[in-house]
Amino acid sequence: MASALKHTVVYVTAAVIIIMTWRFHYQRSMIWDMYTTDRKDVLNPLLSKLHLMEPPVKPCLLNQSLVLDKVTYPKYTKFVVLNRDRLYHQGDVLTVRVVAKDKEGRTKTYGGDFFRARLVSSDLSLQASSAGHVTDHCNGTYTVLFPLSWAGTVSIKIQLVHPSEAVKVLRRVRETTNKRVFYCSFVGVKGKTRKKKISRQQCFSSANPSLPPNRQCDLSNQKVNGTWICERPKKLLCSAISKCGWNRDKGRAKILGLVSPDERKLFQKPYLESELEVDPMEPIRVLDTELSTPQHLPACTGNARESGSSLGHWSRKVWKSSVCNVRVFTKEDIQWCLANKTVYMQGDSTIRQWSLRLQREVPLYYNDKTMASRALPAGGDNSQWNISVRYRFHHFPAQLKEVKFYDSRYIVDEVDTIHGGPNTVVVLGLWAHFTAEPLEMIRSRLYAIRGAIHRLMRRHPSTRVFVRTGTTREHEQGKLEFYLLGSDWLAYQITEVIREMFRADPDVVVLDTWDMSVCQPGKDNVHPDDTMVYNQLYRLLSHICPN
Repeated sequence: MASALKHTVVYVTAAVIIIMTWRFHYQRSMIWDMYTTDRKDVLNPLLSKLHLMEPPVKPCLLNQSLVLDKVTYPKYTKFVVLNRDRLYHQGDVLTVRVVAKDKEGRTKTYGGDFFRARLVSSDLSLQASSAGHVTDHCNGTYTVLFPLSWAGTVSIKIQLVHPSEAVKVLRRVRETTNKRVFYCSFVGVKGKTRKKKISRQQCFSSANPSLPPNRQCDLSNQKVNGTWICERPKKLLCSAISKCGWNRDKGRAKILGLVSPDERKLFQKPYLESELEVDPMEPIRVLDTELSTPQHLPACTGNARESGSSLGHWSRKVWKSSVCNVRVFTKEDIQWCLANKTVYMQGDSTIRQWSLRLQREVPLYYNDKTMASRALPAGGDNSQWNISVRYRFHHFPAQLKEVKFYDSRYIVDEVDTIHGGPNTVVVLGLWAHFTAEPLEMIRSRLYAIRGAIHRLMRRHPSTRVFVRTGTTREHEQGKLEFYLLGSDWLAYQITEVIREMFRADPDVVVLDTWDMSVCQPGKDNVHPDDTMVYNQLYRLLSHICPN
């Protein structure tokens, strides 16, 4: 009995020692993590101040019915700089408060307005600008934070892009399925004459309950969460599908039919893209201070959470990151950086721009003439530097005139074919053709893509994978259908989904390009100018070749 008691005491004592030791090491680890986090903040104080600048993911939902006199009215919606009289230095954060008011000058009690905020240098020679970060308090007030990244006088520009009532319309229209009109041609041969027979059928990017199963050609791919359903041709097989495209003219009436006459007024002046007045209007003076310059910032290794952040500013048409050392690459630098590497670029035409710019710098050629003649692929090879760049457009839905259906490939299928390795770079970007679709579509596609990325990294963990966000774009002649299909609010929602999907994923670096476009030197365009494209590429290349 005594022996058993003795053994019990020994076991309990040992257990206590183990637990206390574990707690000691755990607490020491937690303290060290806190210390190192604080040290990062000391080394980069601007980042410390901007940690809370991320807007909430959940939007402020508007349930009120539309009354035009209660819509956010830009003439009476003004903003004021808080603590305006204090001395501001480079590295500080400027705080602005926006109070939304309606046409009668009444303060609104709910949020949901979509603003675009910029800080610009009053000294035109600096050509400096940065984006402000808007927080919606869901009660008619908004806080906008501006990082002060350069010294001199600065002016604040805040634009009401859409009032909350217009955002409500955009959200409803976005969640309406199959509002775009797609057609595919099915091609076969007829009888003994072998005469070509063509049947043109409407196709759908989401399930269509009104079309009976026996009348469907279901060409969907469950593995990638991709849906593509066409009306079945009467005398041809579903496998006879040939080319598919978007019919803008037939879809226009269908899209415009989704909004009422009063709702249409929300996408006209004064409610649309109107600049707010600041009180008072004088610029703000920012004094010099010692701030980390790009040479003293950490390398863009992709290991830190902030490495994919969009924090930074434009200066003389060069994007200056506040997070890591983004370098400006010469032609020779690009050739050296990509030597012996294969770069896969997959997504929409905004990623195709990247491959086309690389063609100028490397340059790249296709040895296969059939590959060079195809419309969708772009890129090529450089034998001198042993560089290969491969681009492919993502699968439907896509607002293209007409492309071969079997030339289109899902990004998941493409990523699954990549062997990977230390000299393999994968860059993914799809957003512009999904702004017209329910948000769940892009979310489910990205979920499948994330799974493919994880499979790739298990095959070869040294592969580098990048996912870029969306950007602002032009809206052709202010036409209503272009806002309903591609408003910047729609694009920003996709950017938020991309951030949410990959924010904590260690296998992916998010190249967040939204802020770059909000305050870009050039004009808004879904295909931006060379200044924007080259600076986007410099961010990518700085991660591939940080030193």
